[in-house]
Amino acid sequence: MPSTTDGCPSPTDSDVDELAYTFLHSPYAGDTYVDWCLDRRLEGFLRNRGLVRLVEDGDAYDLILNRVMIYIGELRRRS
Repeated sequence: MPSTTDGCPSPTDSDVDELAYTFLHSPYAGDTYVDWCLDRRLEGFLRNRGLVRLVEDGDAYDLILNRVMIYIGELRRRS
């Protein structure tokens, strides 16, 4: 990941793709967390993976959430 001005790496486009894909194939996208809204599920997923910084970085979090929603839309169109 490239570094930001605060020294923390920011996610690349491929990192965001991988996180979105992994999220959609995790229990957080399944029936276990059906009562949680999407952003809470994603936050739980990222925190569980130790990626708290991405949860706290609004821009990075929004980028990942938007990618997840794009993939959900694509999956629905295919089915």
